[in-house]
Amino acid sequence: MERRQFIGTLAAASVTAGAARAQQTDFDFVIIGAGTAGLPAAIFASRRGARVLLIDAADDIGGTLHLANGQISGGGTRIQDAQGIVDTPDDHYEDIMRITEGLCDPGIVRRTVDEAPATLNWLLDNGLTPLPDHPVTGSGPGRHTYTTARYIWGKNEGRDILAVVRKELEPELKSGRVQTLLNSTATELITDEAGAVTGVRVQTPDGEDVFSGRHILITTGGYAMNPELFQELVGGPAYGAGSYAPNQGKGLELATSVGGVLRGAELHRCGTGSVMTAEEFPASAYARFETRPQLREPWEIWVNNAGQRFIREDEPMQEVRAAALAVQDRFRYAVVFDEQILLSSDPGMVGWSEEKVQEHFASHPMFHKAGTLDELAAKAGIDADGLKATVAEYNTAHATGNDRFGRTYMPRPIANPPYYAIIHLGSSATSSVGIVTDDACRVLTAQGEPIPNLYAAGEVLGSGATLGAVFTPGMMLTPALALGRWLGRTLPV
Repeated sequence: MERRQFIGTLAAASVTAGAARAQQTDFDFVIIGAGTAGLPAAIFASRRGARVLLIDAADDIGGTLHLANGQISGGGTRIQDAQGIVDTPDDHYEDIMRITEGLCDPGIVRRTVDEAPATLNWLLDNGLTPLPDHPVTGSGPGRHTYTTARYIWGKNEGRDILAVVRKELEPELKSGRVQTLLNSTATELITDEAGAVTGVRVQTPDGEDVFSGRHILITTGGYAMNPELFQELVGGPAYGAGSYAPNQGKGLELATSVGGVLRGAELHRCGTGSVMTAEEFPASAYARFETRPQLREPWEIWVNNAGQRFIREDEPMQEVRAAALAVQDRFRYAVVFDEQILLSSDPGMVGWSEEKVQEHFASHPMFHKAGTLDELAAKAGIDADGLKATVAEYNTAHATGNDRFGRTYMPRPIANPPYYAIIHLGSSATSSVGIVTDDACRVLTAQGEPIPNLYAAGEVLGSGATLGAVFTPGMMLTPALALGRWLGRTLPV
């Protein structure tokens, strides 16, 4: 077998490693990561005549588009025009800054919204079919929405976008201008004496190779599937293995090795928690307790590992509930209640009957039942004294109607054994920490100076750069697609 395994053909459903030998080791663009940002960069650079190498650790292109919900947004798209919706990038920008409370990167967001309409039109013109009622302003109780309908996705979610991108990539592969090296990991950025990045060292299935490039793009995605790095960056456990397997954080390592810096740890959010299969990585989401008071008002209390409440359980805004969980020990809490609440309330477990809930207290590691609060605390891994004091305080609040957290819905005290606890763990499939760049996607040093020839786009910038600390509609995939496309269109060839 030849030393360098490049793509020779584009299969109908996927790109797979071929045996054709590389025609060169010198490229205009070397793109590390053949996913949401890297693929548009390759397509549009190739259309301008650039020689492009796409490197990816997986055995197929597409990255998180294989798993993503496929939600994108833009102000001033042709689907809006067709429905008489007046919108602009300026309006989109203002909405994002309002929703994120200015915690996102304004330069990256500005570049994104300016490029978003043309990016969405490119996808729409080449086969992306949004759901019939789209565009929309957003969805979900307790979440911020746009002021204008600009948010779309297709029936098959991220796979619909990937299908368009595959089709658009095919002629560039056939031309020979784009070559793809799969099952391969970039291990080192090569620099010259002046500190400019001039190439990449790559571990391929057949050994090590070095490729030089005029422009080196890091588009490797996040780190959510690397539990050790996750813990180091955000200070809490990863728990869930729900992201794309190659999202190991390699791009962050590459950038920092040549002087790049990271940001966004304080913007990490893990939702309001899920019932997981286990309390360690690689767990998966098992079931969901309804934490949205708009759909089910809470009868229970939520306590952290110290046995203390940390938020009013009927808080209407999801972002407030998520922020409260993000600062709790190990992103962990227990939903606590008693026998009378179990019998009197609708089941909190979404789609479950009371009988199914009862069965799980004898069979699932996240469900605990005990005759006393001391015993419940021991089983649930929470502080017993804290739990007893918290329950007593809550019962007083119920009796007086005066809760120090401001909770208004308190239908019953927690006073009738047996007692119950359902453990919730905050997990996230996205990565808030990422590489610092300027608005031209140039990787910056700690002094704010660009590292020559080195660029980054996509989730490797950190979800915090485009989402802030909240769910901002379409602002994961849209920046990756738009910024990757912009780099492919504008960097000198």
